[in-house]
Amino acid sequence: MTTNMQPQHAIETYKSLIQIAIEGFKLVSLFNGGAAVAILAYLGNIAGNGGAVPDMRLPMSLFLAGLFFCALAMLAGYLTQLSLYNETVLRPATSWYQKHVSWLWIAIGLVFLGILAFGIGAYNAVVAFK
Repeated sequence: MTTNMQPQHAIETYKSLIQIAIEGFKLVSLFNGGAAVAILAYLGNIAGNGGAVPDMRLPMSLFLAGLFFCALAMLAGYLTQLSLYNETVLRPATSWYQKHVSWLWIAIGLVFLGILAFGIGAYNAVVAFK
């Protein structure tokens, strides 16, 4: 009654990892892009009412940097998949180290930088609102 579900499980796990990564990219983009748009709307409203406009250059720069990091992470994610494809289909790797691992860690690092940029930008925006 036992069947070998290992290959199917590996395929489904891999598919879910890809989907989780895509959602992560979307989340980091939404956080940073949404924050940048919110700041622009807020500043437009304040300036239109003749109020004192707080200096939001640093938070805006951080949110834009977060978007840039996310875009680079998407590129690194693509290169991860391309390298993995090349390693498994075109020229299988002969050593324990494979090129896709480097791209994977670069992508993870860039996503982390995007999250960090959002956090620091949000903190600086709150401080600027005094």
